[in-house]
Order: sequence, then structure tokens, then C-alpha cells
Amino acid sequence: MATARVFNAADQPVNVNPQGEANPAGCQIQDGQNVTFTNSSNSPISILFAQTAISKQTVFDDINNLAPGANYTEAPRASDITVNYKVSMGAQIKGPFAIEVGAGPLEISVTGTNPTPGDGVIPPNGEIQFTATDYKCNVSWPDGDPFRPPLDYAFVGQPSNPVGQEHGSSGKTLHYEVTRSTDLNPVDGGGTIKVT
Repeated sequence: MATARVFNAADQPVNVNPQGEANPAGCQIQDGQNVTFTNSSNSPISILFAQTAISKQTVFDDINNLAPGANYTEAPRASDITVNYKVSMGAQIKGPFAIEVGAGPLEISVTGTNPTPGDGVIPPNGEIQFTATDYKCNVSWPDGDPFRPPLDYAFVGQPSNPVGQEHGSSGKTLHYEVTRSTDLNPVDGGGTIKVT
């Protein structure tokens, strides 16, 4: 009988440069894997994580006033989800940036035709999931749908919606439009997904 090996992944480094940019801008980690943020700037920084848009999860705790040259390590509080975050340095806010924990989507909540977040980020080969809060919506991609399975609709209720995985668009910004399926004269909304 074979014995299963437990693999403990090394901490995922994320370096914040003097311009407030995170490197890598998007990364994938295993469930429970630590992330070590290093402040390589000359100013204190704060790292501010968005709550997930549909399931309202806190994936990482905010890091406030990380001193120049210091680092901070933390493990995700949730699994199989993508979280976006921003870096605050003085009066500047940079980002968003992304961490995919396990294999899970960036959640996008759509109310009316307004998505939250309006501008999201995923790592290469990352995933997204749309969910409507009020009415079924049509989702269209002017440059072609880069997700598999295709993401053409946002239904009300998270279990009704597929999770789409992006393939090979690293460095691209993907634009999408949202219209309400029931409108005779639809009011368009939309947003972007940046693959970093």
C-alpha cells in the first residue's frame, strides 16, 4: 500500500516596487499556501483586499502600514477563490492585482447592468464567474469570448452560473458588455478583466 506524500509549498513571494506595483501582478497558489508580501519601496504601504463579490468572503486580511524593507506573511482564509487587491502608498492607489487560491474564480456580481468589480484581474489561465442579483443578463465579448465554457449569460443565483477559464491571453485586457435580457431598449453596462 502506497503512502501519500504531503507537499508543503514554499511561500509565494509578492514584491511591491517603489512605484507601488505588485510583482507578480497575478499569481496562483495552493489552498492554504502562504503569501509573503515585501515592501521594496521607500514608503510605508497598505495592501487592501476586496471581499469576494458574490459569496462575501474575506480571503486575506488587509496589511496596514508595512514599513519600507519589511515583509509580511499570511495564509488565505478561504479556498478555491480568486481575490483582487490594491496597494496604497501615500496618496497613490495601484492595482488591482490578483491571487487565485486553489482553483477558483474571481466572482463578478451584476446588479442591473453594473458589474462589481467593474475592472477585475485574474492570473493567466484564471477563472471568473458572473452572477446576477436581480435579472438574467446577457454578457457579450466584443473581441470574442476568451473563456471556456463560454460566458454568455449571468443568471440569478450563483449555482446557476458556469465558471469560465481563460486560456492564453496573458497581458491582455478583455472587455465585456452586459445588457439585461428582459429590456426592449437595453441599457448597457460592462467592464474589463485584465489577465496579468
